[in-house]
Amino acid sequence: MPHNEKVAIPRAFLLPWTIALIEGFSTLAVEVIAIRLAIPVVGSSITLTGVMLGVVLLALSAGYWRGGALSARWDRKRTRLALTRNLLIAAVVYGAIAFPWEAAAIEKALDLGAGLPLAIGASASLLFLLPVYLASQTVPMLAELTNVEGKAGRASGQVLFFSTVGSVLGGIVTPVFLFPSIGVVHSTWVVCGLLVCAACAMSVSWRWTPALAVIVLAAALGASAIASGAPAEYAFDSAYQSIRIVKEGGISSRPQRVLFMSGSRSSGVYADTGETSFEYVLAAEKALAEVRAAKVLAIGSAGFTFPRDVAAFPFVRRIDAVDVDPVVKRVAEREFLRQPLPSKVRFLPLSARYALRRLHRDGERYGFAFIDAYFGKGIPDELVTVEFFRDVRAVSDHVAANVVMDRDVDSAFAHNALASFREALGAAWIIDVKAGDSEITNIRVTDWPANGSERWNGSGTPYRDDRNTADRDHVQMVWGN
Repeated sequence: MPHNEKVAIPRAFLLPWTIALIEGFSTLAVEVIAIRLAIPVVGSSITLTGVMLGVVLLALSAGYWRGGALSARWDRKRTRLALTRNLLIAAVVYGAIAFPWEAAAIEKALDLGAGLPLAIGASASLLFLLPVYLASQTVPMLAELTNVEGKAGRASGQVLFFSTVGSVLGGIVTPVFLFPSIGVVHSTWVVCGLLVCAACAMSVSWRWTPALAVIVLAAALGASAIASGAPAEYAFDSAYQSIRIVKEGGISSRPQRVLFMSGSRSSGVYADTGETSFEYVLAAEKALAEVRAAKVLAIGSAGFTFPRDVAAFPFVRRIDAVDVDPVVKRVAEREFLRQPLPSKVRFLPLSARYALRRLHRDGERYGFAFIDAYFGKGIPDELVTVEFFRDVRAVSDHVAANVVMDRDVDSAFAHNALASFREALGAAWIIDVKAGDSEITNIRVTDWPANGSERWNGSGTPYRDDRNTADRDHVQMVWGN
């Protein structure tokens, strides 16, 4: 056998499996990214995950069927051309349209009055059905190309094996390694780049493929830049949220450094002194001053303004700050507060539910717990249930929460969330901490009659772990008429 033929055999053997691996990786990575990009708009919920999974699986099944039907009647050259074309189109649609504009599309659907499942489903179908459909045709087309022995079952099994291995890697590597290290936006570029590389490898002609690859990547970069909006002093997309730091105010108002998380204004400090500027944080500090607790628990750290401020209270010995996102402490110290946190502050990078149960097992007890884990457009629905509030009660004597809701407290979300709080904690006392704010505002809720608050005596259906519509109720409150 000639020497050059020995070299060609391994390459011909490895190429299809590599392409299958990339296809599987990109499909699961796209699914993870699509869910992550929607969270700032609708929050993290089973509804979001379920609808996204359904759309992707629908596109996959259609792509498998159509790819098999086409490749069965085409010759090898035409199949490779179609495969190359599909991968390039998928890359450009992902990079230039689907990823940059997904959040805006969901917002528009909600503005038009669509319910949560419909808004997610329609937006995902519009943006992701086509590219997933085209990319998934890779599997049957590769099976047809590698079926040189007339054993279709063996060929398809091998391609599906490598595609599934790629899916496993895409489902793990994307959120665990790519998001924390390079952010969500750059992770989308990785997916597009892998698809372009796969298209180039499968191309039967190199005369035009590199030029198209450059065009695809340029389109992705340009669309991301346009969709990113106004520039920020600092920006990073972690595995959990989009973080932005923006300077506000100036001529007519005192300049502030504002921390945005998942599209909502989460914390603020005055740019000249670094003092806390957000009313709801100052209101929580006043509530703590009433009970004079020595040990304090903060659930949801945001910009760490509350833990930093109360560390200066002489009666406070320790503050435990819980946040599921491990990057928030680094961002707060380096970019937002621009100072190290006091030694009294202990950061626990854990999910709220797990942290509460671990603290309870460890025998920890706090005089005051402040829940600041909710944000403007979405809601972590697992943190408004009766069971969650009971977990908070198990470790704390006094509980306060900052909940973003309608000022009149007449939405279904407001009624049901307050009913959940009251059932677990015995009473719900509320106060509007930002007079003159928009209709959707910060309401401080306490389980004791804090100064200035009034008892809520309304009715609602408490949210529970096994029956929870908080995500839909919250979307209706924010986006409904």
